[in-house]
Order: sequence, then C-alpha cells, then structure tokens
Amino acid sequence: MKSGNTNAQSTILSRRAAILLGTIATLLTAVACSEKPKPSLVSEKPVGAAVHPVAFNSGSPEIAKPVSVETTNQTSISAKAGPKPITFKSRNYGVSFTYPWQYLYLNAKTVANGSASLLPKPDGSDGQVTLARVEIPKGFYADSDLKSAYFMLTLNQDIGEQDCAASISPDKKGEVQNEALNGVNFRWSESETGGHGNASKVRNYAAFANDTCYEIETGVITESDGLVKEVDPDQVMRRLTAILKTVEIKTSTESASAPQLKSSAEPKPLDPKN
Repeated sequence: MKSGNTNAQSTILSRRAAILLGTIATLLTAVACSEKPKPSLVSEKPVGAAVHPVAFNSGSPEIAKPVSVETTNQTSISAKAGPKPITFKSRNYGVSFTYPWQYLYLNAKTVANGSASLLPKPDGSDGQVTLARVEIPKGFYADSDLKSAYFMLTLNQDIGEQDCAASISPDKKGEVQNEALNGVNFRWSESETGGHGNASKVRNYAAFANDTCYEIETGVITESDGLVKEVDPDQVMRRLTAILKTVEIKTSTESASAPQLKSSAEPKPLDPKN
C-alpha cells in the first residue's frame, strides 16, 4: 500500500511541476514578446516625417520664383541708380539744358577750332557764337548709315529781335512754326536735303530774350554706301527733341545778373561750365 501511494504522489508532483514549468515558459514568452519593438511603429516614423513627395516637388518651384523676381528687381534698381543726366548751364547767358550722360559733349572752344562741319547754320552776322554741341554716339545705331546726330546751342548779341526772327527761313511749304520751351517762344523750321546716298534733316530754332538771339540747331546726317541699314531719321530726331525740351532761358527780369546779358561788340566763346 505504501508503494502505491508513493507512486501516486510522484505522479501528481510531476504533473504539477510540468504545469508550473509550462506557465513560467508562457509568462516568459509573453514578456519577451511585449518587450520586442514592433517593426511597424519604427518604420512609420521616418516615412511620415521625412518623405513627402508632393511637398518636395511643389516646394522647388516655389523657392525658385522669389529668387528670379529678386534678381529682376536688383537689375532694375541698379539700372535706375546709374549715372544721372548731365546739365549744361551758362550763368553768363542765363541758359541751360540737360542731356544723357552717354552722349558726347563738345565745348565752345572745341567747336570753334574744329572742322566746318561742327559749325551751325550762319545767321548772317559775325557775332554768332556756339556755346555747346552734343552728339549722339554712332554706337547707338551700329552698322547703320548714321553719320552725325547733334544738338547745338548758339547765340548772337549783335542782332536785334527782328533779325533774330528773320534768321529762321520758311520750310518747303513756306511756313515757320512756333513752339514754347519752358516759357520762351521759339520760331523754327525744318529743312531736308538728299541725293547720292547722302541725306540730312535739320531743324533751326531762334528766340529773342535778354537782348540776345538764342539759336538752337538739331540735325541728323546720313551717308550710305548701300551695304548698311538705313536709320530712321525721325526716330533719331526724337532723341534730340528730348534735349530741346529741357532748354531753359532765365530772362533778365528773373536773373540778378541781367547786366551781364547785354550785348557786347565782340562776344567771345565762354567756358560752358561757368
């Protein structure tokens, strides 16, 4: 009897040990599984945070646009901040005008000592003096038939008001035009010549103020050999007219230096910057 009881007790103990070991193993497995990182959670974070195809594709052009606009603005600002127009002013004769800094300026001495082609149309008096001449560089119309485009300011203190007005010859229609430039009335006319590849368009202006005849001449001269393109003289003349519009004459009633504007027997070329 003791032997049978002993065997039964051993069997019960063995079963309990097996159950206990199985429970422990199950618990260990569960703990191990709960501590192991889940692959799905680890992989979702970088995918969601770092990869956004739509955002990157649409983001690139958005960055490029402000850069191009900024460059354009900088170019525009730098162009506006370039050299300013130059103003010629003669205090002695109370006259001034403004011209682009790229144009070529010739003073009174240079014109007087230069070739005859630099001189203005004669007004019939030896008292005619050129104060300044401005030329448009030929580079503005490269590979064209432009020979010369100029604006010229001249005066004469030896002629009176009637002779000053008579210095403007009627045009081919027999007419003389009138134009007010900053409060001063100018008489003017246009003449054209041409032939054998050469042509000219010249406008002469005259106004009497301060006992002085103020004369302005603008001209476009072309010379063609048949191999270069023809320039539009009217387009070039518009550049010269832009200078003409800036001419200002301070009359004796406005100027404290009016006595200096009286006529003299032998007017001499002055430094135009005086």
